[in-house]
Amino acid sequence: MLDDLYHLRERARAALNRGDLDDAANSLVSAASQTHVAEHDYLSVLRPLAEVLSRRNDGRSALTVVWYMAFSESDGWKRAMAMLPGVPSVDRARTLAATNDMAGAAREMENAGLVAAAAIYREKADDWRGARALWSRLAQVVGGGADAYNAALVQFNLARCAKKCGDGRQAREANVAAVRLLEEAADYFESVGQRERAFDCFQVLVQIGRESGMFEDVLEGFVNCIRILREDHLKYFALQYFEDALQAAKERGELSAAATLAREAADYARVLGMTSASAHYVVVQADLWREVARQHLDRGAPPEIAENALLAAILAFGEVGHYARVGGLYKELAAMDLEAQRRAHYARAAKRYDGVRDEPIDTAPLPSHLRQDNHFPDVWHVDLIEWEQQGNSAEACADVLLDKRWPDLIRRKAMLARLTAFAVESRPEDASGPATNARVRLADQLAQLQLYAVLSPLEKLFTRAERPVKVAVLAAMQQLFFKRSFVTVRTGLRDADPAVVEQASKAVESLYFQHAFDPLSRIVRESPQPQVRASALRALARVDTMEAAEFLLGVLEHGAPADRAAALDGLKRSRGARFIELARSAMHTVAPDVQGALREVLRQRGIAA
Repeated sequence: MLDDLYHLRERARAALNRGDLDDAANSLVSAASQTHVAEHDYLSVLRPLAEVLSRRNDGRSALTVVWYMAFSESDGWKRAMAMLPGVPSVDRARTLAATNDMAGAAREMENAGLVAAAAIYREKADDWRGARALWSRLAQVVGGGADAYNAALVQFNLARCAKKCGDGRQAREANVAAVRLLEEAADYFESVGQRERAFDCFQVLVQIGRESGMFEDVLEGFVNCIRILREDHLKYFALQYFEDALQAAKERGELSAAATLAREAADYARVLGMTSASAHYVVVQADLWREVARQHLDRGAPPEIAENALLAAILAFGEVGHYARVGGLYKELAAMDLEAQRRAHYARAAKRYDGVRDEPIDTAPLPSHLRQDNHFPDVWHVDLIEWEQQGNSAEACADVLLDKRWPDLIRRKAMLARLTAFAVESRPEDASGPATNARVRLADQLAQLQLYAVLSPLEKLFTRAERPVKVAVLAAMQQLFFKRSFVTVRTGLRDADPAVVEQASKAVESLYFQHAFDPLSRIVRESPQPQVRASALRALARVDTMEAAEFLLGVLEHGAPADRAAALDGLKRSRGARFIELARSAMHTVAPDVQGALREVLRQRGIAA
């Protein structure tokens, strides 16, 4: 590899000596495409590349290369600043932001007409009044309907800034508008099968509730986030969200809501077979009901309300064998200001528990090794940036390139994709062979980033009419394991070009992951093409969840012959355990022909039928 690098550098040097800047640039870009070399060797390619690009009067490309080098070279940002007169406002803004001049970056973004980006930089500069003015301007042009989600984010940002400026009235009005728009957007996303986008809506709703002090918004957001995570079988994330919701409810003193959440968490953990976690949540629930009772008594509420809370605590403690604590609660009930008959009943019940002990039980919250990174990105910024960029590949790649949190390998690939994007996006009307080939190359380069951020540029590329570009985008999508990838793939399945449909079908078969059940099963139900349904069924056979297993068993029982054959073929090649469990339990309740299919699957896996 280093030999190739050396030869390409020498070729570029020879091209420069004869004044052939194009050949020199091409040789150096080819050398830069070897992204796995050491940083020292990589920089030895980028330095002459930046010089050649500058001599070609390609300021944007030259600055892109300098951006990468600036994180490694002491004078890198000084060199980048010197190049600003020759590049557009958006590139000047990014360079200023990288040097922590957020106010200057905001001015340049506003000059570029990118109001959301300018407002975000104003916030980073602590210029809340300036940011508020920009969000207010954007709120006038972004309405509901198809833009309900983005309009909601604008309103939320406006509310945040108004609060910082001490304008409580505007903050409340903007928050109310944001909640209404988020609920509208969430309903739409769920209706079209984009639950992950609805999840974002509910996450923002949680944040709105936290900042506005409206606990009902926090609770609604958490409950719906948990529902979506459970439906997508992201069980450990779901339990973490239960814990986050519990903590939020306790912090606000909403103990009844917290106890109800603890009960639901216990039931869910029990279904998952996590007995220790389930017992932990049962005990948490019981303790919370005791706190609820005391809270009501301290407030002077009718004793019957506190009585109901203590009875709920008794049921919970009894469920885990904490009988001494049950006896103690009955004594508390017997001492309350209730009807004499009920007090006597509770006193008799308390005596039955005299001398008993709590049974030892293993109670533990979700183990640390099962916890996931639960950090939620600032989608009220990130998603508005994506919306404002309108699928621009060069800008999406710049976001990655200038984010030092990404590994050097990813940033190198983002730099190369940005260089390709300049050539492609500067001539959108060019449908020639070379331009089409460049778009195909760009789709592949974007896919190599393996990031959610490249989906919007790929979606825009897919709107091109050229067949090779559509096929390349679908080939890229099959490497991006996000539910959003299915939006483009399903569009490809409906295309009039058989070659596009064929590639979309290949993508379907490749996109199997735990929370892909919903889009895959939707394709099986809705597609009129047997080969497309077959691809989805084979992918479902590799989704190891009980929901997928039950769906496939239903296909074996009631599906068309071609669908049954595809499901059987996929199950025989799968290695998941869920379908095996289901097959064994259902063996004697299904029709003889289905029994034969199940035995065939078991035999193929080396399991006695």
